[in-house]
Amino acid sequence: MFQADGVKITVLVENQVDMLLPDQASPVGSDDHCINRWGLIEHFDNKYLPPQAENGISFLVEAWRGRHTSRVLFDVGLTGTVLMHNMGVFGIDPSSIDHVAISHGHPDHFGGIHGFLRSTDRRIPVATHHDAELPRYALMGDGRMSSVYNSAFTFDQIEESGGAAIKAKDALDLGWGIHTTGEIPRNVPFEAAAPPFDPGKPGLYQVDREGNLRRDDVMDENGLVIDVKDVGLVVLTGCAHAGVVNTIHQAKAICGDKPIRAVMGGFHLGFPTTPKENVEKTADALKELDVQTIMPMHCSGVRTHAHLAHDDHYVQPAVGTTLHFGSAQPS
Repeated sequence: MFQADGVKITVLVENQVDMLLPDQASPVGSDDHCINRWGLIEHFDNKYLPPQAENGISFLVEAWRGRHTSRVLFDVGLTGTVLMHNMGVFGIDPSSIDHVAISHGHPDHFGGIHGFLRSTDRRIPVATHHDAELPRYALMGDGRMSSVYNSAFTFDQIEESGGAAIKAKDALDLGWGIHTTGEIPRNVPFEAAAPPFDPGKPGLYQVDREGNLRRDDVMDENGLVIDVKDVGLVVLTGCAHAGVVNTIHQAKAICGDKPIRAVMGGFHLGFPTTPKENVEKTADALKELDVQTIMPMHCSGVRTHAHLAHDDHYVQPAVGTTLHFGSAQPS
C-alpha cells in the first residue's frame, strides 16, 4: 500500500474565523509538523480579501510522493459561496483538484458541490456512499418539518453539474496514501448507542431504497485517512455521526495499526441529543489511542473545546489553518 511522503491540509470551510491565532509548531514538540494561520496581517492588509466562515466544513488535502501530488477536496461546506470565496482568497484553482470525497449526505457537507463543479473545466470524480442520496427529513420538537433537505444531492445532479458520481460502500484509494474509510463499523459502545426508533417523534428520518421509513443513523458517513511515511495516520471526519473513535479504528483497519498522528473534523459532540458524558469518554479514548494532534471542529460543541483547550494535543480550528505532516512539499 502506498504512503505519502508528506501532506498539507488546509481548512477551507469551518464555523469560525479567528485572525488572532498565531502560527505554531507541533503541539507535542515533534519536528515533523507545523501549523500556519491566516492571521492578523492577512486580515488587515488590503492586498488580501478576508476569508469567510459558515456552519459547514471543507478540507483541501494535498499529499505527495516524490514530485507527484494528489489533491482531494473532503466535503464542500454548506452554501458553496463560502467555499468558492475562500478558494479564491487562498489562491486555489478549482481545476487543480483531482478528486472530491463527500463524507455524508447532509447539506453542511455537500452544499457547495454544484458551485464547485461548475467552476472547473473538466469532469472531477465525486466519491460518497451509495446511500447518501436517499431522501432525508428532519422533524423538530416544535413540529416544524424540513422535507427532503438533501434534495440537491443526487447522483444525477452531480453528473449534470459536471462531476462523475462514484458510489461506494467500501474504502477507496485516492492516491498517495489518501483513503476514504468506507462505511464505518460502530463498535465503540458509547458511540453506538441509539434510542429505539419511534416514528412521529422529533428526529432525523430517512427513506430506504425499498420505501421504508427509518431513523437516519447516517450509515452513509465516510471519513478520510492519510498514511504518511514515518509519521503515522492523519484522520479527517465530517461530522463523526459514526463516532470519532470508531472512525479511527476504521482508519487503522484500512492502513494498519500505525500511530495516529492527528484527528480533525466534526466530532458530533455538540449535537443536542448527544450525551454530555460522551465528551469526556471521547477525550479519554483519544488519550488511550495516543492521538498526537486533536482539532475538533464544526459540530464538536463548546463543551468539547472547553474540555480539551488545556490539553497539549489540542489545536484550535479556524478557516485558513494549514497543517503540515511529513516531508516538505516539492516545489
